[in-house]
Amino acid sequence: MQKYINKLFNKKEESLLKSLIGQKLIKLRHDAYINSNVSFRKVSFFVEDKIYILSNLLEFMDFMWDNEDGYGDEDVAVFSFSECNEEATNEKYGFGDNLKIIDVPVNEIIKDIIVIEDNVKAYDSKTKEFVSEYEYVKGVIFVFEGFKYCFSRGDWFIEHIDINKGVDPESKLGDINEDWEWAEDRYSLNTRKFRSLK
Repeated sequence: MQKYINKLFNKKEESLLKSLIGQKLIKLRHDAYINSNVSFRKVSFFVEDKIYILSNLLEFMDFMWDNEDGYGDEDVAVFSFSECNEEATNEKYGFGDNLKIIDVPVNEIIKDIIVIEDNVKAYDSKTKEFVSEYEYVKGVIFVFEGFKYCFSRGDWFIEHIDINKGVDPESKLGDINEDWEWAEDRYSLNTRKFRSLK
């Protein structure tokens, strides 16, 4: 079990995101919606003459708790952001062979990018002693004139990216406390921060 886990964007990822402010987002590429507005594992962004991918992929890591063998190994979904070529955007997105990838025109200038960062501090229920801390990216908001796109993740072990568009799409994130349900021997203090890169 790790005492501190940092899965926030690194300096390179944050610099890439910040560089997009003031540029035109031509289109998005993601899974076609079936039963809900999610894309499995990634969303591609075509920004002027470059392409970027927001990925939500499982990483095997020593996590916030120990199992019966004394290890805290878990597969944990983690956001990352990188530049890519178009070939990478055509790789398989979803679960099945019949899933359709769609392009969604946007053609708007990115006014701001807001990173949603969650912090979870876990404690022993009996002793109240600190156990472990986990910081991670919950989502990314692209701000345009009059509307926003919010790309967020759900539970810590799910690779879906939820996609919401509107004036206040972050309102659909839900309460951070609902993301973390503990056994009787643990509880956590959870906080969420919205940080503008402008």
